[in-house]
Amino acid sequence: MIKFTKGVIMVLKKLFTAIGVTAAAFALSLTASTSATAAPIEAPTPVKSRIENTAAPDTAAEPRTCRARFTDGLNHRLRAEAGSQILGIIPAGTWVQASCERVDGGEYDACGVASAYWLEIYWNGNWGHGAWGCLQDWEFTS
Repeated sequence: MIKFTKGVIMVLKKLFTAIGVTAAAFALSLTASTSATAAPIEAPTPVKSRIENTAAPDTAAEPRTCRARFTDGLNHRLRAEAGSQILGIIPAGTWVQASCERVDGGEYDACGVASAYWLEIYWNGNWGHGAWGCLQDWEFTS
């Protein structure tokens, strides 16, 4: 009788283990397929470049605003080009108002990154550009 009980217990353990493994695999497959098919959330496209618009941003036309801070002291440039006029230097870790998407521009090598992506930023009363490769944090503020 004892051998029979031990045998039944072993079979039940194997059965429940198999059921648990199957359930876990099924749950993971649902999770993987759900995240893979979910549509990516994209940042809104500004209606007009802030560089071209000297007036204050229209909140109706641009409902979201962003801010950014950079890892190193950042050259705040007039245009999205490495050789463009420097408007000032933004100290590392300082939060600044920024556009909600990156822009293509001239290639640069800054903060250990070679790229052609830039971010429109507002600093010291002027809109300009900063190297995307030096970005530490970037977030929506509204």
